[in-house]
Amino acid sequence: MTSADIKATSLDDPLYYLRNAEQVISLCLNHYADLLTQQEADALAELLQLPEPAQALLMRMVMRKGELFRRDGLTYAEVPELDQALVILSTAGWVSVAPLLTLEQLCQSLKRSECLALARHLRPNERWLASHSKAQLVEKLLEADDGSAQPLTAWWPQAPVQVVELCRAALFDRLRLMFFGNLRQQWSEFVVTELQQQRFEEVPLTSASRPFHQRDAVDLYLHLADLEARAAQGEALAVLSQQLPDAVGTEWLDYRRQRVLFRLGREAERRGERELALALYAHSQHRDARVRALRLKEKLAPPEQVYAEAVEALAQIPQPETRVQLQRILQRSARKAGLVVEQPGVEPLKLQELSLPPGAGRVEQAVIEALSNTDWQLYHVENNLFTGIFALLFWPVLFAPVRGAFFHPFQAGPVDLFRPGFVEARQALVDQAFKALDDGRYRQIIRERLASKQGIRCSLVYWPTLTPERVEAALACIPAADWRFIFEHLLLDLRHHSRGLPDLIAFNQQAEAYQLIEVKGPGDRLQDHQRLWLNALQAQGVNVSVCHVRWQAETAQTSDDPL
Repeated sequence: MTSADIKATSLDDPLYYLRNAEQVISLCLNHYADLLTQQEADALAELLQLPEPAQALLMRMVMRKGELFRRDGLTYAEVPELDQALVILSTAGWVSVAPLLTLEQLCQSLKRSECLALARHLRPNERWLASHSKAQLVEKLLEADDGSAQPLTAWWPQAPVQVVELCRAALFDRLRLMFFGNLRQQWSEFVVTELQQQRFEEVPLTSASRPFHQRDAVDLYLHLADLEARAAQGEALAVLSQQLPDAVGTEWLDYRRQRVLFRLGREAERRGERELALALYAHSQHRDARVRALRLKEKLAPPEQVYAEAVEALAQIPQPETRVQLQRILQRSARKAGLVVEQPGVEPLKLQELSLPPGAGRVEQAVIEALSNTDWQLYHVENNLFTGIFALLFWPVLFAPVRGAFFHPFQAGPVDLFRPGFVEARQALVDQAFKALDDGRYRQIIRERLASKQGIRCSLVYWPTLTPERVEAALACIPAADWRFIFEHLLLDLRHHSRGLPDLIAFNQQAEAYQLIEVKGPGDRLQDHQRLWLNALQAQGVNVSVCHVRWQAETAQTSDDPL
């Protein structure tokens, strides 16, 4: 199954969201049938056979927040007979028109004036002021509440409102997880926006490549999400940590488990539960867990111990961004322990300065206008040129049907793009791309994909940057050895290295030469991720510099052309 099997619905159709949702449900019934119980599968199949107004009403409720809705808030033009639709959905078990409500839930569904009327009904002998806010009314009402639940008519027989409950919300969460691969995205994000006229790479969604192979795996993800939600609500972290499941041997699910461990550790740290935080960090393989643990140990452990652990971590972790943080911990702990540690030697960056007249617009454009001449053409590309050309050459890598990488046909890239293990899961394809660099085929491959993939959504591509003129200049002026270095550096840590590249690129096509320029306006400083790229490029021998711009107090000539 690919994106070709699902057709985008025009937004001119008043039931566009239902058409899209129907296709999502059909995809899950087809792709994950064995992960649904027979009862769930039967209910979904029956749902697709209900009258359209009833289906539309249900999806409207699913797309909204919460599970309780006022009947007078369920008015939609595409549902002309609301009572009839509610009867159909209630009979089928999708909604309840007489749900059990706690007093707190009932109050949340009422307006201030209705809360006042309810209070006077429930406790007529007490004084309820019309000037009270809703929050004051609810607080007073709940003072003696025991948390019991009963139908609205039991609370308030003459209630002027009706409350409808969405049933089987957990089933829609399960579908949403199986489709999106996360619970962060809501149904509305897909059925309203994702199926507009956009092009996506067609990646086969096969039984072998699908992320979930067992229902237990879905249950595990839902359990981890529940633990995170309960932690956010303030439940005891020591109790929640005991409910964490063991690793299951599925890379992407185990990564999710490691991230939950890390987040629980961060929450424990915020609550001042330092020992628990350290224990959680120790069990997490998340890339930031080691740094957080060492920072915490700086407050708790002898500096000699922190120094020794920082040295060990530096010997094991290759990612430059993490190494910067570890190096800072190392230096601080060394000072506290009275140790002398040499700073890593880094060659100073090449600097140039420009004095430009004020009112020249964006500083990058001002530099382009100041430095461009008949020999050198400058472009503001920042990260987009290199990541875009990387994507064109490594396209088969990005869209390989690796297990756990693609959940649905409308992804702009694999979900594990920025996770550890991305390269290892596709090593043979990565090697093929680098082989094309070595034997010179890369130029033709990039040209062909620039034409054939034009406009297809890709996480690493901003198509307006990749004009044929610009790509041809890059292929002509940048040697294969530099492309290899840049691509290897990107793959070392795609999450962090896909940003921080210099702002401008300058091409001299006659000389087959290029330069990279990071532009800094007045008061702007280099960030860590920018400095790391600049240092790496300079060490490779790339002509790279930092251009500091200051605005002239009065009109004057710019400095001599530094190119």
